[in-house]
Amino acid sequence: MRRRPDVLAVTHEERYDLLVVGGGPAGLAAVDEAARLGLHVGLVDERPTLGGQIYKQPGLVVRDHRALGRDHLRGRRLIERAQGSGARLLLSTSCVSLRGTTAVLVEDGGVARTVTARDVLLAPGAHDRPVVFPGWTLPGVLTAGAAQTIVKTQRVAPGKRVLFAGSGPLALAFPAQLHHYGVNVVEALEAGPPPGPRDLLRLSVAARGNAPLLRDAIGYRTELLRARVPLRYRRIIVRAEGRERVERVVHATVDADWRVLPGTEQSVDVDTLCVGYGFFPSVELMRVAGCDLRYDENLGGPVVVVDEWLRTTVPGISAAGDGTGIAGSYVAEDEGRLAVLGIAGDEERARTVRRRLAAKRRFQHALLRVHRIGAGIYELATADTVVCRCEEVTLAELERAIEATADINVVKGFTRVTMGLCQGRNCQRQVAALIAARHGGRIADLPFATARSPVRPVPIGAVADESVEDQGLFVAD
Repeated sequence: MRRRPDVLAVTHEERYDLLVVGGGPAGLAAVDEAARLGLHVGLVDERPTLGGQIYKQPGLVVRDHRALGRDHLRGRRLIERAQGSGARLLLSTSCVSLRGTTAVLVEDGGVARTVTARDVLLAPGAHDRPVVFPGWTLPGVLTAGAAQTIVKTQRVAPGKRVLFAGSGPLALAFPAQLHHYGVNVVEALEAGPPPGPRDLLRLSVAARGNAPLLRDAIGYRTELLRARVPLRYRRIIVRAEGRERVERVVHATVDADWRVLPGTEQSVDVDTLCVGYGFFPSVELMRVAGCDLRYDENLGGPVVVVDEWLRTTVPGISAAGDGTGIAGSYVAEDEGRLAVLGIAGDEERARTVRRRLAAKRRFQHALLRVHRIGAGIYELATADTVVCRCEEVTLAELERAIEATADINVVKGFTRVTMGLCQGRNCQRQVAALIAARHGGRIADLPFATARSPVRPVPIGAVADESVEDQGLFVAD
């Protein structure tokens, strides 16, 4: 091939007033708002159904949507409005590259094609925060998102004895939701501290405009109390143990920075460990497009820089939802609407949305002390722990490479770390933390591995054209 490696072969150009990437709360709300304004909209999502992670739809016929709870009903309303909006819904389709307001899309089983738009709204959401500890690769160790997929879409319990370990609102919400669906949750662990009197006072001050959030929190806590599921604070997973799958987990007390206190370890027999220490924003497209990012560990790490209208530093590209910082589905919906109102210049309607967002952000700030991420989350691995699952690179191998360099791209060349199917989503932050610890400094100050297209794994046949010559290299097994 003689062309630049970041340029993909594409066909079949389409044009829209607005291209929305992501079919979760932010993207769905944006489509709803854009329909009201009469815009010609295309909505891209790599899943076969709308809803994103939080509003993920069951893979079964649902006769009574009310039986699946308030979150499901909220999602159904947004999905139905999007389906009736007139927008073109491009499902099972990945946006694998973005240059200005021209996107490269690959539909499942198809070839790459270009889509151009006057404006692009990136609402790619987030993915589970990977936590590396001995045994994290054992069968039966699931992220919250994976467990949620099994329970929500297939109505299957992930195990017979499930322990949940995590932090933030998820540590309260998810074990309660699992129990509501009939899963036997034996214990729930929260790495952060219990809310104290000052925290409760701050929350009460920030309660105005956040009744749904408070109602949800009270409902989740009540569910756990009624089920007699212990919720233990300042506890973190140390390791998972077992032969063919997880058989027990060991957890321990941590200090304010989530570092394990010696002599506090306890073991629990389980067949499933659900890990939910928050989320990482999916910023791959923002990086490829050249948007400026900033770093805030408590918002998920690298988040895209936006102005008061959620416009990024690249003209024509806006961003909304968890890609701008992990803040939950309520904030994501309002950000999706605000971004479209910014494109339309509708200041009057935007005032109401801004007031709602300001109230939700006050509530989020009030929770910050309780849900602050501790540096100890990156210090749980031992020498033989696999850090990069795709390439099976251990901590010891990484440490030898990091002795010689503080450049993650050089470490990548030495070890192939971040070069697997996940493209660094699981291991890159852990590697950055190891570099920061060995050479000094902060993760926030370290550059990440170079962003490249395609940002999602696709078959070479989807992006190649006749200029690529097969010299016997591409042979089916």
